[in-house]
Amino acid sequence: MNAAPMTTTAMPSLDDFQPDFFLAQARCATGLDDYGDLDFVEGLGVFLKDLREEAGLNAQGVMAQYHDLVRLLANRLGFERDLKNHPEILQERIEKPIIIMGLPRSGTSKLQRMLSADPDVQRLDMWRMQFPVPLPGSEGMLRDQHPDIMARHPMEACEPDEELWLLEMTFETWMASLKSRAPNHRRWLEGRPQKKPYAYMRALLQYLQWQDGGGRGKPWIMKSVIHIGELATVLATFPDATIVHCHRDPKSIIGSFASLIEASRLSQCDRVDLTELGEDCNRFWAGEMNRNLDARKLSGSERILDIHYEDIRDNPEQVITKIYAKAGREITPAATEALRAYSSARPIGYFGNYTYNLKHYGLTADKIESAFARYLDTFPDLVERR
Repeated sequence: MNAAPMTTTAMPSLDDFQPDFFLAQARCATGLDDYGDLDFVEGLGVFLKDLREEAGLNAQGVMAQYHDLVRLLANRLGFERDLKNHPEILQERIEKPIIIMGLPRSGTSKLQRMLSADPDVQRLDMWRMQFPVPLPGSEGMLRDQHPDIMARHPMEACEPDEELWLLEMTFETWMASLKSRAPNHRRWLEGRPQKKPYAYMRALLQYLQWQDGGGRGKPWIMKSVIHIGELATVLATFPDATIVHCHRDPKSIIGSFASLIEASRLSQCDRVDLTELGEDCNRFWAGEMNRNLDARKLSGSERILDIHYEDIRDNPEQVITKIYAKAGREITPAATEALRAYSSARPIGYFGNYTYNLKHYGLTADKIESAFARYLDTFPDLVERR
């Protein structure tokens, strides 16, 4: 999506990709000055260094990253202003959210969007997460500009999507180093506690809820694949949440996700090392899943509902009934009608189809099974069903 109008007098170059440059650009775009806590600048600086030296950005990539970074910083400025003017924002109670997590391509998006069709829940629509502080020029043309990305991960402005878009405002999320080649930012994040970024994301949810006049007893329907390795942080940040973990055989996931990242990076650079990309995706998600399994041992699983991808695909109403029972909610006739209407309006392949080949990314079924051995051993019935 487009951010606020570009404020430089000429096209920025990679040499301009420094924290002070972007902080000034967002100030100029918004007319605001106070960022509040500047701890986020460290992560921004590490990421910008990778964009200059590692990401291989072409001219289109430079402009795309420029607009995206100005958007993120402009949102931070506007949010800080509104927090100061309306301290009651942070008094909003985020109650009993339903939080969906799982490896990419495991049915998390379909499940979130079906659940969000219920009129008695709160939705995280894409446009609101990209622009929690509304800015001029915030409407996007993603479907027309990037059909290859849309076929792999459909995104619509008025449809729910991942709250990783809110986490991106912290410059401390793993997704930055997946969408762009940013190895130093990845290493910087390793072992770095996520308590503060998740607290910031929670405050943004309070902000969105405040804009809507309060929670009114309606739970947020949240979802992000990035939560899979942060289960302990999610549970600590949202202590009364119901967690829905979607499962699927990783052999059906890793190549598909690599193809999404390849398409994303090729929209901003001219070449992608496919073998490096495949190895990185396999290693990263296996590591995140192992962190999830560690957190389950420490935190217990009584708040987690485990769901298989095929059930989401083939029996979504039964899945949603289980989720509502776990969350202590009742499905109303209006909710059932809305869920069915959404499902019929968004068939598989609605935004186009795509194919991928594991060999294209230097991967094999054996490599993936080896990396995910612990996961496969823990959930054999959930991940290997055909």
